Amino acid sequence: MFTLYHYQLCPSSRFIRILLDEYKIEHITQLENYWKPQEEFLLINPAGHLPVLIDNSNFPIIGFNACVEYIRDMDLKPNIFPDDYRKKAEIYRLYHWFDTLFKKEVLDPIIYEKVFSRVIENLTPNSINLRNGMQNLGFHIRYLEYLLKDKDFLVLDTITSCDFFAAANLSVLDYLGLLNLDDYPKLKVWYFKLKSRPSFKNILKDYIVGLTPHENYKLLDI
Repeated sequence: MFTLYHYQLCPSSRFIRILLDEYKIEHITQLENYWKPQEEFLLINPAGHLPVLIDNSNFPIIGFNACVEYIRDMDLKPNIFPDDYRKKAEIYRLYHWFDTLFKKEVLDPIIYEKVFSRVIENLTPNSINLRNGMQNLGFHIRYLEYLLKDKDFLVLDTITSCDFFAAANLSVLDYLGLLNLDDYPKLKVWYFKLKSRPSFKNILKDYIVGLTPHENYKLLDI
């Protein structure tokens, strides 16, 4: 039995949860508030970041890159990790895009103001930071629509791990009611295709005390 330490609105944690469910890898989840980590968790990962996956032999796999590589090396079917080095390079480029640029420009300011500031610290959200995050989101959404202009998925015409990671990131905004894809038909079809997969079922059950998911979060029909 695997154990995954995660936080509900951590996109990297969501990604690993989705992969575990996609491959039907038996696991339990352990919620960890990474801004105030428990001593038990710090003994496993002194850096305190998420996700952390503990395998059947009690070996810790720390960080989403290590978790992805571990799951990829299990050689499970279907294969969502292309062997072609060019396609693999594109997948890692988009991993990096979401884990750095999208995180910095979109998720960090929005999550801080909508979650940490309002729910955890009981402060009034900074409207300027929220507005900047939403403006940045527009650029990223347009770019994803562009990537889908001549194919059904972000890298190939078949689904890859990159699609799951991208959808995991967007699902955070979906939870908060900040994801409107009406003007982006290709991206909207793509997102709902991912969202409707059985591996998203547990993600869509998430509930954070003090932060109810938006009414459209569980919507599966376009």
